Amino acid sequence: MKKFLVICVMLLFAFLSVNAQSGGKRYIQIDGLTANENGYIVPDVSIYSKHLRRGAASDHRGIFSIISTPGDTVFFSAIGFKSTLLTIPVNALGDHYTTDVIMVTDTIQIGEVLVLPWKTYSEFKRAVLENKPVDPLMENMEYNLAMVQQQIWSDLSPTPGEAYRFTIQQISNDLYTRGQLPANNLLNPFAWQKFVKGVKDGMLKNEPSKTTRVKKAKKRKKKKSD
Repeated sequence: MKKFLVICVMLLFAFLSVNAQSGGKRYIQIDGLTANENGYIVPDVSIYSKHLRRGAASDHRGIFSIISTPGDTVFFSAIGFKSTLLTIPVNALGDHYTTDVIMVTDTIQIGEVLVLPWKTYSEFKRAVLENKPVDPLMENMEYNLAMVQQQIWSDLSPTPGEAYRFTIQQISNDLYTRGQLPANNLLNPFAWQKFVKGVKDGMLKNEPSKTTRVKKAKKRKKKKSD
């Protein structure tokens, strides 16, 4: 009987000692889910316990878990949402307390903003209305490009017979290469011949082509004869 009393006294002192060390606090685990007003998951929400000064965060699924005490205030914060406070009931029973936290959106919608490279409207007006001098080289290059494009289009106007032969040749090539890789046009000798001729005529130079020079010379001779 004496041994039993001694054991009870020792257990009582041990319980009082542990209770004194913990300050009389009872710890519970808070579990739940963080979502917005529409029920969509809000991940990576920062969580902070005011009494215990401990932090946590919800995962990518919005699930969170943090240790707290009855009567504690837990802060929930996330970018784009208002800070939410959760007060743990003082009469919460058990070791677990489950609740969902609704995060309220705090994003302000603003109108579209147009960013321009001019500081003021007067600079924009001056940049648009002022007459910029044209570079002679650029003007000559644009003229040559226009002449080359005109020559290409004039060369692409086939006769009915040429068009018929080209169509038959295309059908024959499609039948010949069916189920295979298409033919490589870089190996076409006629295309290379036309390209070399264009290079010799000054197609890639920043000056009028040979055909253009001949036409201008004929016009000058005609004017002199008139």
